[in-house]
Amino acid sequence: MLNRLFGNYLVEKKCITQEQLEQLLPVPQEVTAKIETIVLVRKILLPAQVQTLLESLNEAEEFGEIAVKEGLISDDRLEQLTSFQTNSFMKFMQLLVNEEYIRLDQLNQIISSFETEYEYTDAQMNSLVLNDLEEIIRIFVPLKNHHLHELTVTLLQTLKRLIDKEVYLDKAYTSNAVQLDSYAGQTVNGDMNFKVYISGLGDNLLGIANYFTGDKYEEVNEDALDNVGEFINCVNGLFATNLSYGDIMIDMSSPDYAMEGLYLKDNPLFVIPIHANGFCFRVVYEIYQ
Repeated sequence: MLNRLFGNYLVEKKCITQEQLEQLLPVPQEVTAKIETIVLVRKILLPAQVQTLLESLNEAEEFGEIAVKEGLISDDRLEQLTSFQTNSFMKFMQLLVNEEYIRLDQLNQIISSFETEYEYTDAQMNSLVLNDLEEIIRIFVPLKNHHLHELTVTLLQTLKRLIDKEVYLDKAYTSNAVQLDSYAGQTVNGDMNFKVYISGLGDNLLGIANYFTGDKYEEVNEDALDNVGEFINCVNGLFATNLSYGDIMIDMSSPDYAMEGLYLKDNPLFVIPIHANGFCFRVVYEIYQ
């Protein structure tokens, strides 16, 4: 998720183009982050310290080894840093440096600017780097209801597994009324009572419909919406199974869908904007009182 969020920030700041970002993502499996990149991203060493060490290296020395030798990091810290070499965000940062889109000595400053602009705390940024799904959802979807939080975790896990592993969120929000675009939805009743909608303007629901079952649609039609409905059914089914372990029982109606959007009001509404496969759509929870 952080790769897309940070990549979009770089595009916005004109550090890279949208085309360059699409070429970088998803990050190739074989990329490995260098220790000098990791210490800058993690703000363990200053750019000047890293540059001095790099200038002192000979061909037989590794950056991490010389950093330990100079007393800048410990052996234990080096071992911890090595574990980040396959971290997705670290690999993305390494690609940016390799392609010379960002200089190594710029990493610390541009990450700090990103954190400041989006008001991420150090703890939140750490959760994003580690791809801690539970904490990421608390950042973007601050639901007070524990079970709806768990539903959102299930939703995002399923999106990442079946739809787009680079899926990312915008900040969720509550509303007294929502005008849906074309949508699919499913009602849940029992120990919890709510309805889940996924709605998108124009052809944005192709971001799910064209990836869930392998079917391909040229435009959003009733068949595509039916596919989105089956995706919602999959998410709610997984959620229902998880709830059952705690003796909480829910039943699900058959998914419904429509090309014409509903106007929702009278019940509490929670809206989660989601980006996947280059499309943007909204997940809406309608909570029945």
